[in-house]
Amino acid sequence: MTGEFTIVAPPSTDIWRKPPSTDSFNAPTRALLPSAIPLRSFLRARITFSASWTTRYDQGGLLLHLKHPTQPNDRWLKTGVEFYQGRVFLSTVATQTYSDWSIAPPADAGNPKVTIEVRREGDELGTSLWVYEIVKGADGEVERRPLREVTWFFAEEEGWEIEVQAMAARPAKESVDGGSEGLAVTFDGVEVDVA
Repeated sequence: MTGEFTIVAPPSTDIWRKPPSTDSFNAPTRALLPSAIPLRSFLRARITFSASWTTRYDQGGLLLHLKHPTQPNDRWLKTGVEFYQGRVFLSTVATQTYSDWSIAPPADAGNPKVTIEVRREGDELGTSLWVYEIVKGADGEVERRPLREVTWFFAEEEGWEIEVQAMAARPAKESVDGGSEGLAVTFDGVEVDVA
């Protein structure tokens, strides 16, 4: 477990790749492991965080950043909270060539803290990365709500390395009140398991 820390994302920051020409990777991050590890070693990561989400596309959570020395484009998955249409959603963006995006309502929209977990899971059809919301109660974990399966994540492991990071972003050029302040996301629980 890592102690509490905060990431402040200034306006105009994001991690997003969309055709024909958008390729943004300027959001602040914090490494959750001392260095990149081979992708085949990654098993699971969990993170708990909160913020005062106010501006469209405000986001924070977990970033899994994949790099390969002979591939021209990095790959990544970011998952956590994204503020959209005036409310908090659980958001996952998976980027292989271009980014795609999915959102789902949280189990408890009134709870300021969100816990997200990503994990390697296999079945009779192969291995995937699964994204879950961890719903907690007074006695600990109550439910692991599935949000998304990313089937391509472990399909090509040879030579790929993964960086596990916390992230925050504020893609808007200014906050909802017209100011230029950043978004502060506070993280208070991190777990990373590797083989």
